Amino acid sequence: MIFYENSEDAGKTQSPLSHDVREYEQTARQSVSSGQLLTAIEVARDGVKRYGANRVLQQQLALALAQTGALDGAREVLGELMKESASDEETLCLLGRVYKELWRRAREPAVAAEALRQACKFYGEGFELGESYYPGINLAFTLAAAGELPKAESCARKVEKICRREMKGNGGETDGWLLATLAEALTHQGATVEAGEYYRKAAAAFTGRWRDLASMRQQAQEILSFYAKAPAASRRHWYDLATIRRRLRDAMGKTEHGTDWLDRCFEFPTVVVFAGHMLDHPGRTTPRFSAEREAEVREQIRQQLTRIKPGFGYASAACGADLIFCECLLEQNAKLHLVLPCPVAAFKWQSVSFAGPEWERRFHSVLGSATTCLIANPADYAASENDPASAMGLVYANQIITGLAVLQAQALDFELQAIAVWDGKTADGAGGTGSVVGEWRQRGLNPHIIPLGSENNGGGGAAGPVAVASPAAGSTIEHGIKAMLCAEVINFQKIGERQMPAFIRDFKGLVARLMDTMPVKPAVSESWGRSNYFVYDRLPDAASFALELRDLVERTDWAQYGLPPDLAIRIVLHAGPVYAFMDPVLHRQTCVGAHLARAARIEPITPAGQVYVTQEFAALCSGEDLSAVSFEFLGHLRTAKLFEDAPLYRLDRRKN
Repeated sequence: MIFYENSEDAGKTQSPLSHDVREYEQTARQSVSSGQLLTAIEVARDGVKRYGANRVLQQQLALALAQTGALDGAREVLGELMKESASDEETLCLLGRVYKELWRRAREPAVAAEALRQACKFYGEGFELGESYYPGINLAFTLAAAGELPKAESCARKVEKICRREMKGNGGETDGWLLATLAEALTHQGATVEAGEYYRKAAAAFTGRWRDLASMRQQAQEILSFYAKAPAASRRHWYDLATIRRRLRDAMGKTEHGTDWLDRCFEFPTVVVFAGHMLDHPGRTTPRFSAEREAEVREQIRQQLTRIKPGFGYASAACGADLIFCECLLEQNAKLHLVLPCPVAAFKWQSVSFAGPEWERRFHSVLGSATTCLIANPADYAASENDPASAMGLVYANQIITGLAVLQAQALDFELQAIAVWDGKTADGAGGTGSVVGEWRQRGLNPHIIPLGSENNGGGGAAGPVAVASPAAGSTIEHGIKAMLCAEVINFQKIGERQMPAFIRDFKGLVARLMDTMPVKPAVSESWGRSNYFVYDRLPDAASFALELRDLVERTDWAQYGLPPDLAIRIVLHAGPVYAFMDPVLHRQTCVGAHLARAARIEPITPAGQVYVTQEFAALCSGEDLSAVSFEFLGHLRTAKLFEDAPLYRLDRRKN
């Protein structure tokens, strides 16, 4: 996959930074703030290497590491800072943040409880230093999460006073975070009416900062749940029945009209995913989308987008419906995310150029205005009319378009809308609009259909999704979408020659026994020394095995087997079209294809004990039953040559 990004934050680390440590500090901060965690780690480490210990860079490095799940690394960095100064408020707050992240990720109740205790300790120490609102509001949150509601409410009252004092001293100029903090402090106290007023002001100050606003709303929802779920005896001052009823109603976020007061404080845009027919090729025997229909289709798309107020759109860019949608979306000042099934030149030849130079101009204009452009199959070139982009490549790209839209909506808790320009016919082939509409309906999406021809709105019946495997008749070579798992043993080099039998017997033996307990075995298995490679037919099976393998290695005491005690594992998952066949040389099932190299390219930057997945894997999983796991966006990894940029996610079990 090649991933292009047109944004203010893109490409900042592509060339060497200036010889100014302040630029390193600024870039690290901006990268963390925008969610580009891998970039932040790279910049901070490079800055420390160039300039030596630097408090700001070390703090941003620790924050980025914590958010990627590398909590041990974050604590190590902060531990070095604590040696220099144990009374630095920001470092103490970052330690609180690390333990807060550990609480969110903990799978054992005892571990979660201890993490909350440590978070409260460090936030508390930071709050005592200067009584600033940032450590104070986080202390109130962690106290509430730990069930210490009276203490949380008392802390929130102190934070409220601090916020009001700062607002009074600012001469009317109020920072958005200060407004949000005051709103959160009031939420702890059950003053939801006044909290709503300040959340609305904070939302106005943060217009367009959807990630920050979504995080603000999520934290408020968590606070409400802490108080709503707690036993009545732990709620201080809730003594008379009338007060209990009022506070319980407010804690659940309900007004007398049954509307969620918190959601009314924020006006979030929608995420929209699109599919539609290309313009008719010259000489098409049965007209479907002629150039004369462009104005009509454009107006219907524009009307629908105006109604749903999109903030993000996901589509391809073929001439016809795709490009019209993209142009209308950009008119709405929404962010456009393109997915092309093959490289730009090949895609333009196949899906744009036949319509004439004006459509080519519009294609390049849209490409230049898009926020991102993902090339799903960089090795899938169309060289001539007899060698078009593969049908499987089209299916794959369409599934990624839908999956990315789902991930975006889930990450920000936004509404997802689907729009299709469709003639209502299902026989348009693999990767056609009909197959996309069928997949949407199977997912439970109810797409808005803009009909072509005389068919009614969405007529022609429900199209079925195209199968992801398509072997040629009578052939043993199958071209299908597979899941690839790459696992590398960390500290393998510490295993001495005399320890190799123990490694083979006990480490590899445990992995083999784990595989035998799994309900589904991999279609392909490879193992060489430190490296293990597996191919699965289904993504959920690969994800399940990855997490079980990680946990097995993490909880095993390797010293008891005479092996280095710090043996660990890192795992990467990818999914894409490959060719599966019975190898005539090896006499066993194997796979070939450009996508097989993806996981191996990402593996070296994956921390110990973590499972990283490519954007494609996360996107395709959005259509699977994987409610027990979560995908957390980490940022972009720059790689060499073919795979220029790799947006990555972290896979983990969802915390109940």
